[in-house]
Amino acid sequence: MSESFRWTGALGISVILFSAVGALWVLIGVLAVPLHKRGNPDYLFVSQPVDEAFFGAPSSQLAPFDSPLAKFRSLLITVLSGALVAAGALFLSVALFGLKQGHTWALLALTIAGIAAVAFWWVALLPYFRAGIPVGIGDLPPFIWVPSALILPAAILGWLGIR
Repeated sequence: MSESFRWTGALGISVILFSAVGALWVLIGVLAVPLHKRGNPDYLFVSQPVDEAFFGAPSSQLAPFDSPLAKFRSLLITVLSGALVAAGALFLSVALFGLKQGHTWALLALTIAGIAAVAFWWVALLPYFRAGIPVGIGDLPPFIWVPSALILPAAILGWLGIR
């Protein structure tokens, strides 16, 4: 660790923000599968009202319990959960063991990965926007809106802290 590293400095705050994204992804990834099994069957991707406006019916009607489509949805949630846990673990590791040491490669890796994730989520939301369905920040799952809010400040503070 650099002699000048401080948790309250620009680099320290950057490490905290990137770590928060990673911890959130791990937490949501770990909890998503068990919560899905007991959760709202009318929730698909965004929020129940927004999903229903986009798909034209509640999820429970589109994919009734134990239907092939419901089983497929469950598999996709499990795969997404695993990807979130893996990405979150990588974010935490790179932030705490690379960026905290002041390594530029770590800042670049976290920034590029974070921007790529956010960009693909916004691409996934494009059909909602094109259909004229308003999607508010409260409609988005936290694994989308939290990184969307934190990646740019984390990257800027990281750059300022490494310089």
